Amino acid sequence: MFVVVNTIRAPEHELERIRQAFRDAIHDLDPFEGFLGFELWQDQGALLAVSRWTSRESFLAYPRSEVFRKHHKGLHGDEAMGRAQIKMYEAESLV
Repeated sequence: MFVVVNTIRAPEHELERIRQAFRDAIHDLDPFEGFLGFELWQDQGALLAVSRWTSRESFLAYPRSEVFRKHHKGLHGDEAMGRAQIKMYEAESLV
């Protein structure tokens, strides 16, 4: 499994708007082969957008897509990901 964590820092009132935007757009990811799920984690002054994929290759199809550009105000994947605070992990689910 491959896990991507995007940390979004913003004032609290903006984080609620961002949370809602994720809720509204989440099903756009359903058609992507290898997409396993998505979670929003709350931290002090930050929102962590956590997506789970079957592999790194499955995830990388998303930032190359038109759906990604729609979700990121027209930015290409490399451009948006270069601005983001993203960590990527190879993971294993034990339960």
